[in-house]
Amino acid sequence: MIKVALIGIGGMGKVHFDEYMKNPETQIVAVADVRTDMAKEKVNDENIRIYADMDELLANEDVDLVDISTPSYMHAEQSIKALKKGKHVICEKPMSISSEDTSKMIEAARESGKLYMTAHVVRFMSPYVYLKSIIDSGELGKIVHIDMKRISAIPRWSWEDWMRDIKKSGGNPFDMSIHDIDFVQYAFGMPKSVSGVYNKMKNDNDYVISNLVYDDFTATITGGWFNCDIAFKAEYAAIFENGWVESKDGKVYKNGEEVEIGKGEVSADTGINLSGLDGYADEIAYFVSCIKNGTQPEMVTPESSEDSVKLVERILENSIII
Repeated sequence: MIKVALIGIGGMGKVHFDEYMKNPETQIVAVADVRTDMAKEKVNDENIRIYADMDELLANEDVDLVDISTPSYMHAEQSIKALKKGKHVICEKPMSISSEDTSKMIEAARESGKLYMTAHVVRFMSPYVYLKSIIDSGELGKIVHIDMKRISAIPRWSWEDWMRDIKKSGGNPFDMSIHDIDFVQYAFGMPKSVSGVYNKMKNDNDYVISNLVYDDFTATITGGWFNCDIAFKAEYAAIFENGWVESKDGKVYKNGEEVEIGKGEVSADTGINLSGLDGYADEIAYFVSCIKNGTQPEMVTPESSEDSVKLVERILENSIII
């Protein structure tokens, strides 16, 4: 049984909590959150100890795995602290909002001898797992162009409104568009050139359009928070030499025909800019299996997660700011 400490039980933390509770190989023994009353209400289990402080939890609890589900600007410091305490760490995306921090996190993981993984859940979501299988198999030939989109109303629900503070969240590029930027980087590696247009948090609109150029294909990625009551939407269209694959409205199509793909376990609606379908259970189960088997998480290596942070930085450095 893998004993787990959860740091942060806000929107994403509660999603992780529910998945650990359903996983027969994990046991949550403690939760840390500055909002202890809220944490007690969400946990609703007197056998799980509640702390207001991560340091106090680590000083008093014997755990195998620390799950960091706190605001993005806390990820690096808290991950490094847990690794130095000799704990395996899974940390919510982004790995950090600075590549200076990601290098320190990688070094801390190496020095500790423990496993580290960033929770890039989209890599585990069935529409994207299916697309990756088409890319890798060459079934439809080489990729010609891929277009990815992820938009929502601006998040106003975060603790102390940290998500609308670019210094704490990195804005939409690091918080939401990074899902698709990471997937393209995961599937194809780093592009040879990038450009973009960034509307940097004006009037509660924060969106980025990224153009990635590879040797023989291109990728366009749109990510946006908008100051209106627009429903969350995530979709893609991938054009290959001999066909196309599309994901929209919760369905996947190959050459215009709907594809029946495994949906995995359906979680509750997260309400936090991601579909509640699958992914979460699979990413946690995957990392738990890595811990049990003593194997590095090859599906999401620390270096790959760092590359996604570096790619976002590179896009912003080469974007027109409007």
